[in-house]
Amino acid sequence: MPIALIIAVASALWLLYSWRTRPKLKQKLPYVRFKGDNSRARYQAESGKILSKGYAQYITKGLPFCMRDPTDPEKPMFILPFRYLNEVKWRPEHVLSMWRHIDKQSILSKIGGPAITQEVANAARQGLNRALVHLIEPLHRACLAAYAKEMPPCPEWTPVHPYPLILKVFASMSALVMVGPELGGLDSEWQSLSMGYVAAALTGPGQVRNKYPTWLYWLSRYTNDAIKTMYRHRCRAGELLAPVLQARIDATEELKAQGIKPRQGQRKFEDGVQWLYDAHAARGKKLTPDQLTQDLFVIMTASIHSTTGAGLAMLFDMIEHPDEVAEIRNEIAEVQSRHPTWTRQALGELRILDSFMRESSRLHALTQLTNVNRVAAAPFTFKDGLAIPSGATLGFPSYHHNVDAAVHPHPDAFDAKRHLRKREEEPGNAHRFYFASATDDMINFGTGRHACPGRFFAQETLKLMLIHLLTSYEFKHAAEETKETPRYVANNLFLVPNPKLPVLFREKKMT
Repeated sequence: MPIALIIAVASALWLLYSWRTRPKLKQKLPYVRFKGDNSRARYQAESGKILSKGYAQYITKGLPFCMRDPTDPEKPMFILPFRYLNEVKWRPEHVLSMWRHIDKQSILSKIGGPAITQEVANAARQGLNRALVHLIEPLHRACLAAYAKEMPPCPEWTPVHPYPLILKVFASMSALVMVGPELGGLDSEWQSLSMGYVAAALTGPGQVRNKYPTWLYWLSRYTNDAIKTMYRHRCRAGELLAPVLQARIDATEELKAQGIKPRQGQRKFEDGVQWLYDAHAARGKKLTPDQLTQDLFVIMTASIHSTTGAGLAMLFDMIEHPDEVAEIRNEIAEVQSRHPTWTRQALGELRILDSFMRESSRLHALTQLTNVNRVAAAPFTFKDGLAIPSGATLGFPSYHHNVDAAVHPHPDAFDAKRHLRKREEEPGNAHRFYFASATDDMINFGTGRHACPGRFFAQETLKLMLIHLLTSYEFKHAAEETKETPRYVANNLFLVPNPKLPVLFREKKMT
């Protein structure tokens, strides 16, 4: 039998199997779609319009609806009103799975890429977050070194594409925290490998999804250039990490033999290698160089472009609101007068900047139009009888919730001090209104069991990056860029700041 015929028959059988096993709805929910053209291309460009229509017609009335799931067009995606949030936020992974949603979205595990594990989450929560207070000064040094290398001289107004600039600066800071100064220095091989890996991991899956049927995804590791790049970088990174990991293992065993248990801040190493080793050891698992590589790469893949996108959106918002920028600059100078070096406490005193960042994230940053997305690992029924079939995706319309007047008064206005006022008005709940706060009124960072564990790291690195731009440069949109140039670009259920938009920078005159 010819190969083409075999593939055709196999594909037909797979489609039949997929149809027979797709989720069956136990109740008929409204399915919101476009009139006329419902092509994939239209959904890629205009999914936000479907969400807007469904939000107005159903969510505001407390009713769920369904729409096309961009990760699996044959199955409906359940969009839920926020009255269901408390029933979702603490459900365990084996019931409603965030990790399965991420894997469904990225397909990385199906093409040999990394998957999020409990050890990765524990390393961020119990390692990174606890050590962050000791990392601000080295992060600041890494930030300044990266800017010095990546920012061109700007004695006069100079066009710069800020997306790759912010990307490289954050990647340098992230590399320092992930693998320490041993491997993560500026221009290191590790930085080149990790950036190459992340770029391939973000482009390869889309190519595979477009070209291969699901049952042939495995073939991409032999035929797709991006996937082959991922494998090549993964192999080399494992070689670099092997002696570092072994040295940590030996050092830990030596301390154990001496009965010494150093606390964080007193240890020789505070980085992703150490935290992942600790997380695996705590669960009785052996960490191999390849697993360490996968864990580090999944953290970087998840964080680099989301944090860079947030930083770019904040820069755009600062250009649009110069009066607030002047006030933030004054605040930075005032805090610096009391603190000779940046510490976590000093960064925490930048209250106007923090409120500005949260307002930017309310309207623009962190990219997803839906959040608290889960895949039902088994059939799941809410208390009111709403049934989610196994394998179906559910989510909450986070962007539209952020611009709902019932949640945030005057939602279309950019109010830089909106969240600062809330802290002052509700001192007992002030912790709910910081940039990194994961709360029900803004679910950009998720909520509950799966609230983003790296959000505090994102908060501090963004502040350090913005401080340097604010104190060292003036900036404005390029004159040739008209108001018609899109500041944000849609792609399925994502809305990202335009990475191709140049900005004019000029070095500030020293007074």
